Amino acid sequence: MKKALTIILSIITLGAFAQQQIKGKVTDEKGKPLANASVFVAQSKSGTITDSTGTFTLYFRAKGDFKLVASYVGYTTSVKQISAGPPLQDVSFTLNPVNHQLKDVIVKSRSDDNWKRWGALFTTHFIGTSVFAAHCTIVNHEVIGFQYDELKKELHAYASEPITIRNEDLGYNISLTLVNFTLYTINNDVDYQGYYLFKEITGDQKQQDTWEQNRLKAYSLSFMHFTRALYSDKLKEEGYEVRPFSNKINPEKERVKKLYSQNLARYQDTAKKPLVEKQIAAKLFNKDSLKYYKKILEQEDNIIKLGDVLKAKDISSKTNNNITLQFKDALQVVYKKIKEPEEYYNYRNQNALGTETFTAYNNSISTNQLVMPPKQYPFTELRLEKGIPVEIAENGYFNNTNLYLQGFWGWWEKIATKLPYDYEP
Repeated sequence: MKKALTIILSIITLGAFAQQQIKGKVTDEKGKPLANASVFVAQSKSGTITDSTGTFTLYFRAKGDFKLVASYVGYTTSVKQISAGPPLQDVSFTLNPVNHQLKDVIVKSRSDDNWKRWGALFTTHFIGTSVFAAHCTIVNHEVIGFQYDELKKELHAYASEPITIRNEDLGYNISLTLVNFTLYTINNDVDYQGYYLFKEITGDQKQQDTWEQNRLKAYSLSFMHFTRALYSDKLKEEGYEVRPFSNKINPEKERVKKLYSQNLARYQDTAKKPLVEKQIAAKLFNKDSLKYYKKILEQEDNIIKLGDVLKAKDISSKTNNNITLQFKDALQVVYKKIKEPEEYYNYRNQNALGTETFTAYNNSISTNQLVMPPKQYPFTELRLEKGIPVEIAENGYFNNTNLYLQGFWGWWEKIATKLPYDYEP
């Protein structure tokens, strides 16, 4: 498996990452140095802490734009967008204390009862349910609190300090500074933002080989793999098929349904004796009209259209060191080198939709079996909720909270499958 994946993914190689050095200082709003503050490159393995004078020196390899994060317990997190280049000698952070209102919310939301009530649901949507989720655990769940908005049916999560996660299958300890987390319980959509710092777990050679194989699997199915392929203009080579996608209400069916209902209601109001719907329809419409209406009403409520396969240049353009992803309506992205994982297949078919039952006879014994649909290639719908384009760096990093993933990546892209953006297969 490892060899096969290596062949699949060997086409994309990132450019050389120059050694970077950043020095700076972290203070509070009064200018007092903050010792042991965490400073790190978001979604990477590069991080450090400040000394007793609040100063830090951070060495890392990077190319293009990145986010530098400074955090300290009891203070708001500060983030700066920085471009890789010459050493930056003066990067100062001023952190402000968490306001009393937010502090009260966090304190009140943290309780054993809250975790008992919401912990399992949060873990499912935060850690995920992939094969890697079974050995990916939250070490300090006591720092997490919840508030549920009964009116909006929204679950909000807060953390009083970075959440510590241990991923035994990918070989990472992760420190996550949570900015926001909202679970919309009506449709199970999740919206969250956070900044990750990865640290590799130390292990023997056998463990290292297992971690590398698992990381390769996580990467092959990841959104990061897609964004890197898009940046490198190698969608086809990497196994991606991208098409314009639209899913719109069938206007003619809506019109006919409205007209049909209005005429039925009008007749029922004036009818001298009750009639069944078929009798009323026969009186209201001539034979041709009735035939047409029935034909339209048998159509799907929505019209789904898939366009021709797109190339990278059709949906992206170069902007300085990055590319810009922009499209109308939606895109359907299919990854055609690996079939969907077993756990996603089970999740997708958990209600046995689209299945049929048959009876098998063996030695005069009748057995009813459920015939499940065949496995598919994983596919995802991409939508830009507010039409704001997505800036993508060479390493695949992007930052756009308006990009909506529905389908496979909406299920796969959880903490248990996360990789740092300085990961190279």
